[in-house]
Amino acid sequence: MVANAAHPPISLEDVLAYRHDGVMRRYVQEHQASPEEAAEVFQEMLKYLYLSYRAATSEPENFGCVVSDEIEKIDWMWHMFLLFTIDYAEFCDCYFGFFLHHVPNEAEVGDPSVDASAVLAQVERQVEFVYDMLGEKTLTAWYDECRYSASA
Repeated sequence: MVANAAHPPISLEDVLAYRHDGVMRRYVQEHQASPEEAAEVFQEMLKYLYLSYRAATSEPENFGCVVSDEIEKIDWMWHMFLLFTIDYAEFCDCYFGFFLHHVPNEAEVGDPSVDASAVLAQVERQVEFVYDMLGEKTLTAWYDECRYSASA
């Protein structure tokens, strides 16, 4: 994925200022969450989208971020946002300059065709990227505390 050369880089603060009440209401309904939880997960989803944008436009090589079990609720919120297709497309165009696609993980646990060492390397790279782009507090909440795990 190549960034739109005419589109200036966006800051995390700009992305985090975005709101969409309809997405959060839908998340509350679909996941029996409180409005406060929905607002928190929405903010974390915006961080994840920013992270994915930065990964897609990073040098020297682009890499895709993955959704692991630790951040499954963030993925659920992204699914809610995707339902509002026009708004999601406009958000991506405005903030990133290109449409940020959601690519599902099709590999099953224990699938022999999956290179476990490659997956581990990708997750390790992502953890480092989270730390570099979003900081220790986000890294800890996502992966150590598993605050956004479906089992949390």
